[in-house]
Amino acid sequence: MNLNNKKNLFILGIIGVIAVFGLLMALTNRSPKVQPAEIVAKIVEEVHTNYANKANYWGLDSESFASNDILTKFRYKGNQLINTLGKPILIGRGESGDVVMPGEKSFDVVFTDLTTKECVGAATYRFEQPENLGLLRITIDHGEKSQVFEWGAEDHKLPISRVEAKRFCSNKSRVMWTFE
Repeated sequence: MNLNNKKNLFILGIIGVIAVFGLLMALTNRSPKVQPAEIVAKIVEEVHTNYANKANYWGLDSESFASNDILTKFRYKGNQLINTLGKPILIGRGESGDVVMPGEKSFDVVFTDLTTKECVGAATYRFEQPENLGLLRITIDHGEKSQVFEWGAEDHKLPISRVEAKRFCSNKSRVMWTFE
C-alpha cells in the first residue's frame, strides 16, 4: 500500500468518526415532539384555578389573560397568546374569543389559521383526562363548513378520528374546544 492510499484511508476514517459522532449527538439532543394541543390542557387548568372561587367565567377572554399576566408561562407574540406552531390562541366565548358574559358556565379555547394537517392534529389530539378538564365539545370550522363533535352524539362524536377530522379540516381552519 503506498503513502497516498494510507492518507486517503486515514482521512476517510476521520470523516467516518466525525459523521458517527455527529449522528449520535443529533439523536441524543433531540427533544420530544410537543403537540401544539398540549397547551390547551394547561390553559384550561389555569382558567379553572383562576375561576375556582367564582360562580362562572364572566369576563374571561384572551385580552384579560394577557393584561392580568395570568398565563405568563406561555408563549406570546406581542400581546397575543400563541401555540407551538406560532399561531394565535383565543380564549373566551366562540370562535373569536369574545368576552364570556355573566352566567355562562363554559368557555372556549380556539386555535386559528391552521393548515389542514395542523387542524387534523389539533382536532384529534387525545387529552389524558378529558373528563377532568370538563371537555364538552370540539368544533372544527372553516367558514364555509363547521362541525360540532360531542360526547355520546350519534354522528359526529368525541373523540374525533383522523378520518372524520380530514372531512372537515382545510387550510385556514379553526379548532375550538369548549370546556365547563
